[in-house]
Amino acid sequence: MKVERQIRNDHLARIEGKAGVVVEIGEEVKAKITVTEGPRFFEMITRNKHYEDAAAICPRICSFCSIPHKLTPLEAIENALEIEVTEQTKQLRNMLYFGNMVESHALHLYLFAIPDYLGFPDAFSMAKEYPDLMKNGMELKNFGAMVQNILGGREIHPENAVVGGFGKLPNQQDMENIKKAAEKVKEAAIATVDFFAEYEYPSYVNMPRNHLAIKPYEGYGVYGEEIVASDGFSFHVSSYKEHIKEEVVPYSFAKMGKYKDSPFMVGALSRLVLNKDLMDGTAKELVTSYEKFLKAENSFANNFSQAIEIVYFTEKIMEMAENIKIKEEKRVMPEKHDGKGYAVTEAPRGLLIYEVDIQNDIVKYMNVITPTAMFLPMMELDAKKMAEGMWNDGYKDIDLVGKKVEMVIRAYDPCISCSVHVIKL
Repeated sequence: MKVERQIRNDHLARIEGKAGVVVEIGEEVKAKITVTEGPRFFEMITRNKHYEDAAAICPRICSFCSIPHKLTPLEAIENALEIEVTEQTKQLRNMLYFGNMVESHALHLYLFAIPDYLGFPDAFSMAKEYPDLMKNGMELKNFGAMVQNILGGREIHPENAVVGGFGKLPNQQDMENIKKAAEKVKEAAIATVDFFAEYEYPSYVNMPRNHLAIKPYEGYGVYGEEIVASDGFSFHVSSYKEHIKEEVVPYSFAKMGKYKDSPFMVGALSRLVLNKDLMDGTAKELVTSYEKFLKAENSFANNFSQAIEIVYFTEKIMEMAENIKIKEEKRVMPEKHDGKGYAVTEAPRGLLIYEVDIQNDIVKYMNVITPTAMFLPMMELDAKKMAEGMWNDGYKDIDLVGKKVEMVIRAYDPCISCSVHVIKL
């Protein structure tokens, strides 16, 4: 193919990690996401480690996603060793996970996405013109970090969540503090939804797409063991390798996920497309009021969906903090020392799958499939569609087209550090 014009950005701004994009425009349009961040060998590092040590290594995969990369391997290890944690542990872990959701979504929307909508190159420039808007974002971010600090032991790379329970339990005053903090940021959460409900989505990326998410154990939750797709198919996490294939491409250190040999989407939009009927409270009211913004065919709806989730998870944290009565209890220790376990949770960016094989308390095998690795092919397809649509509509300004391509990539909220995992050396 003869290339007439090329859009090239070797370092995409306002995403987590290092990646670029190359769009070639000629007889046809081609796009590829070039993930240049160095390979991460976390699966290999956990081999021949005690399962407790392995669980402590996994959160180092990413600071944004350190909670999902703590709680998901814990679930896999506990499933392998047949550990049934207490109801209190489950509630506190849910609250911890929800806190990460709020912080991660707030960071993405206010620091990475909203500057695009308002025409600023970065959040610092935007904050000068819209201080109240940035104040909302920082309040939400700080609230999520507070929840993680109290329940996880610190804001980043938490160590308090351990196999079988928690190292140290919070007290009732902690619950009261969380409840009061949630009440204070609820209006900021609602304002985030209102902001995104003022913008129409570019139609260039409209296309049928498969969405995958978990079938939650309870409510609109982050834990489950069954994965459902918008095409009506579902499967247990233990058979994930049969349905989610990973491919290697020469221009990227990240693997590329395919479902039924085709690109697919995971994340906040996918969760809402598949599970919105499980929502309640203010979030449900907002989804009903702004239903036209929940467009399964358009990836820009992921920003709106994250805003809805901020409202939902904030209210759920407030509700749990009000209802839970902390009681002293010990960790549940395993009677088994061998087993294979699987776990899937909903990280901020979508499905996160862990598989672990433990022999005599030692991890012999661990595999991780992250959300970004799953949706990278779909993200490439959207980058292509955006450039192609604009070019065919007469937009020949390469800088303008390039900015819109970057904008659709940022809508996915990619976490590049999570995507560059390898298992074979």
